[in-house]
Parts: sequence; C-alpha cells; structure tokens
Amino acid sequence: MNSYSTTTLQALDFKTITPADFADIAHFMRLSDSRTCDYTFGGVALWINHFGYRMAIADNTLYIKGGREDDLSVPAYAMPVGDTAFSEAMTLLRDIEDPAPLWLSAVPEDRLHLFASLPNATVSELGREWSDYLYDIRAIGQLSGGAMKKKRNHVNKFLASNPHSTLINIDAPVAGECRRLLHQLGHDQTPTGISEFTAVDQMLANWRDYAPYLIGQALIVDGRVGGFSVGETKGDTLHVHVEKCDHTIAGANEALASMFAAEMMRRDPRLLYVNRQDDAGDPGLRASKESWRPLRLLPKFNVCLQ
Repeated sequence: MNSYSTTTLQALDFKTITPADFADIAHFMRLSDSRTCDYTFGGVALWINHFGYRMAIADNTLYIKGGREDDLSVPAYAMPVGDTAFSEAMTLLRDIEDPAPLWLSAVPEDRLHLFASLPNATVSELGREWSDYLYDIRAIGQLSGGAMKKKRNHVNKFLASNPHSTLINIDAPVAGECRRLLHQLGHDQTPTGISEFTAVDQMLANWRDYAPYLIGQALIVDGRVGGFSVGETKGDTLHVHVEKCDHTIAGANEALASMFAAEMMRRDPRLLYVNRQDDAGDPGLRASKESWRPLRLLPKFNVCLQ
C-alpha cells in the first residue's frame, strides 16, 4: 500500500489519483465481487478525468469520490470497498457531506439491499444507457449455435480474406501502433466520446503504467494493426474496456471480439461471462451490443441519503 494510506477514519483525506495509486486501486477492485464495470481497475483508471475521481484509503477501505454518473456537477461516491462495515462507512461519508445530501452513484443492483436499513435513502435507477451488457463468454468465443450464425459468417469471411491474421500482445511499441489507429478512427464529438478517446489515448501513450493491470491484444492484418482490445479478468468475468477496429476491414470487429474472448478463455478456463459495458445511449452501439445476444443487462442506481 502507498505511504499516504491512513489508519483511521478520522484522517480520511481525498487526493488526486496518479499512476502511483494504480496498484492500490487494482487491489481493492479485486475485493469487490460486483460484475459491473465500475468495480474494476479499468472502470476507474480510464475514467479518472471524466468523472473527476479522487480517492482516499482508511482502515483498509478505498473511497472514491467524483461526479454523479448522470450529472457530473453533483458530487457522488462509489460504494466503499474494503474492511470497514457498510454502516460505518456511510456514517463517515454522511458526516463529510453534511448538510448536503450524500449521493452514491452507479450502485449495482445486488448492493441495494444494504441501504434497506438506512433511513431517508432514496433509490433511483440510472437510465438504460448506463446498464452493462453481460454475455456468455462461450457464445462469443466459440460462436456456436444458431444465434451466432451471422457473427460466425462475418468471422469466416474475415478469416478467408485474411488467413494470416493473428492476435499479439500489446507492448509499448505495439501500443504506439494502436494509438495511430485510434487517431485514425477519431471520436464522435460528444463529451463522452471525447473523454473516452482521451482516456484510451492516454492509456496507450503510457502503456507501461497500465500493463500490469490490463490485458491488451492487437489484431494484426497484413502486417499492421487492424484493431485492438483491452480488458481484464475478475472472478468469472472478462471485462472488455476498449475495443477499436478499422471499419474498412470487413468482419474485423466480429473477429476481434471472438478471438479476444477465446484467448481469454484459454488463459483462464474459469471465465463464464463477458461484460462489454454500456451503450451510452447510442442507437448504433446499442444495436451492435444487442446483436451479440446478451444474457442480461446489469442496471445501476443512484442512492441519495438525506
């Protein structure tokens, strides 16, 4: 743990997050058994600037503060992760925010029961655009069954046209090539799109800082990077944080998604699911995610404690 880590709740002090804190974030995120992307290393590290995340550690518990997911102007906290009892952690945070309401944002559905005993807790579901898509990893990695017929056809055509394509691990030089593809693709000019582009660009430019905690693979087509995917495994779930492809290469997107899932299954046979995160309310992205036949959506909630 870093030297700034505190040993008493009374000393709780939020600080700017830097790469020196990545090991701590990764450690505490592994302690959470939530399958939502918000409780993974990448789900925090890639969105530090967008949400204005700051962190504090006390009594072996991680606290993260930023903007509420649906309104960045409203201060909000993630669910604390660590040894401190939930009721004690809520008391601490309520004292910090008093007299303003205490907001917790992106609370997973399976954590809502913790608030049942707290007075004046108001729960509101974040919109559909914030829900994570959860899939059977075998369906994506093996493309078996009638539901995956179209995906299987796209991948087969890609492989027929690009028989020597392969996945390679991302290292610093390959990250540079991935970054060139990222800049070629650009972004959609929306605030979220700009933030995501900036976060991925920063990650690739500083890959050595992120590499100990993330798994990155690049799809090599005709000797160049035709796509890349970055994720991490946690428990029985593969979290795909980044997936970018050269859209001029037919079938590359489907091939990358399937090949990455298959490789992760090979590395860790315990994996059962893939979390491909939310659709940000984008109709095209929603249609794409639905075409992979999700098992279910993982809704998230805001909780306000008066």
